[in-house]
Amino acid sequence: MPPVTRAYVVCQTLGWTAYAVSGSLLNLLFGRGLSAAMVATLVSGCALAALGTHRLRAEAHRRGWFGLRVRALVPRLLAAAVTVAVAVELAVWAIGLHVTRVYSLATSTPAVMVATTLNWVFVLVLWTSLYAGVQFFRRYRAAEIRRLELEVAAREAQLRALSAQIHPHFLFNALNSLRALVSEDPGRARDLITGLSELMRYALHAGRRESVLLAEELAVVEDYLALEGARFEDRLRWTVAADPALGALRIPPMALQTLVENAVKHGIAHLPEGGTVSVEARRDGGRLRLTVRNPGRLAAARDGGVGLDNVRERLRLRHGAGASLALAEDGAGGVVAVLDLPADAGATGDAR
Repeated sequence: MPPVTRAYVVCQTLGWTAYAVSGSLLNLLFGRGLSAAMVATLVSGCALAALGTHRLRAEAHRRGWFGLRVRALVPRLLAAAVTVAVAVELAVWAIGLHVTRVYSLATSTPAVMVATTLNWVFVLVLWTSLYAGVQFFRRYRAAEIRRLELEVAAREAQLRALSAQIHPHFLFNALNSLRALVSEDPGRARDLITGLSELMRYALHAGRRESVLLAEELAVVEDYLALEGARFEDRLRWTVAADPALGALRIPPMALQTLVENAVKHGIAHLPEGGTVSVEARRDGGRLRLTVRNPGRLAAARDGGVGLDNVRERLRLRHGAGASLALAEDGAGGVVAVLDLPADAGATGDAR
């Protein structure tokens, strides 16, 4: 049985007090008078009704009635309310007959007894309905909170699983960048391996976070382009344009890096003459727009495998319809990828 809360005690006290006051006023309005004995009888009846409803509440919870379906619950509550109403009527009648003496056998006709009993039945059924309604609302709210908690937990699990997917994909491409240099320029290869270790450290930590600072992601992009520049040499050129003030905004981890990787893999790598990868970050009101441009064809850029699909799914899970990733041809023989999302500088997104 749930504990007796302060709200429950206040509602019981105020409700039955109001019923006693209304009963007194009705006696005055209908010319029955309002003696001290009548007031005592009314107060006794309301006190007994409060005790009866409290007992009804206890039994309903003890027997688990509020966990039943409506068709099974209603008859039980109705029978309990009628039983309590009859018991209260009999007790009030006995008090009025033998204690306060406001009733007599002559005035206690069957019609009067039935009428007063029906009055108590109405009041007790109303009380029971209100209490059952409150219980159903609480159960619905608890179930809704639990559903939302499970949904959030599921989304967090999906986000972390999607972030973890990136690591082998990223590592595979980075190792390909180093393979040719190991024999050609061991010293430079060692330096790049150090850079790769920094990138992997970031990637591994990012996999346990929902969001990262844009400044962190831009630093990773610079390191990645430097690493790929060792493989493509003069074929790969790049520019990164971003207001330093935007560095505190947050984005999904490895999202921008994935777009840059896609630009290199499906743009620069397919062109003998190479080209320039341009990265731009700008704020437009409450939106953050990240743009990556590269030479190439849209059909090739869309073939991003798990990378682009991964970014889109993480955007959907985190922002719903509030974020998007779009690829299009720029009309000048190149492809532009635009990541548009809320300009969020909120929670850190660290693993909990």
